[in-house]
Amino acid sequence: MPDITSNLTFWATIGTWLGPVVTIVGFILVIRQLSADRQTLETQTSWQIYNVGAAVLQTFVNHPECRPYFYENKPLPPDEPLRSTILAVNELICDHMENIVLHVNALDDETYRVWKIYMQGLYNRCPTMQEFLRKENEGYRYSHELLVILSEGAKIGVGSNAWITRYDPLSSQPHDNTSA
Repeated sequence: MPDITSNLTFWATIGTWLGPVVTIVGFILVIRQLSADRQTLETQTSWQIYNVGAAVLQTFVNHPECRPYFYENKPLPPDEPLRSTILAVNELICDHMENIVLHVNALDDETYRVWKIYMQGLYNRCPTMQEFLRKENEGYRYSHELLVILSEGAKIGVGSNAWITRYDPLSSQPHDNTSA
């Protein structure tokens, strides 16, 4: 008949060795779950940003007279009600851009890179947005992060013809900004 003490010792030894293995397997499963959750969060955030972006673009469908003020370097018009409409569209776009910047941690790098280039290029081609974001207008209420990103893009001329000729969309590296 087997000795009870040796049986207990055997099972205690097995338990001693299995405990860390079970713990490691548990950690691996938790890490995999967190990774899957992170990917889901990034996907959901990306879709939400693109949905809001589509809603913003719908503004240009509903008000085609506004588009040249954002994409064709047209200055802010002096006449009402067009001036107020352009300023309201600026606010809508700037709020959307700030939302992207403030939620960068919930986005994958590629999605953020694409939106950052879009934001900088739009700002550089849009005198109405530049006017809107001056501190004496609405620039005081936007995050420092957004204003810095737009300023950095202005320094290297993101969206300009010279920048576009140097831009390599297939590169995973940031744009070469050594010459504007």
